[in-house]
Amino acid sequence: MKRLNQSGSHLVVVAVGLLVVGVIAVAGYTVTQKSATTDTVASSSLANTSSSAPATIASKADLKQAASSLDASSTDIDNSVNGSTLDSDLNDLQ
Repeated sequence: MKRLNQSGSHLVVVAVGLLVVGVIAVAGYTVTQKSATTDTVASSSLANTSSSAPATIASKADLKQAASSLDASSTDIDNSVNGSTLDSDLNDLQ
């Protein structure tokens, strides 16, 4: 049986391995950057809403002020919730 000269074939395996690691790294970096951009946009839109809630909760008065601020603000999700559908979904979970 004739033996093939396979010297240097390990370089192909190493190159393919590095290529796979590089593709995974680029994909991870891209996802991380898009996530950071989305988080920045979301936090800036939250910062633009007027709120009289305290930055930290240190007493019962702060907690009451934060609760009243949350109750006063209305969001799109609050307006789009259908109570009967919600009750039906919750009952299905039991």
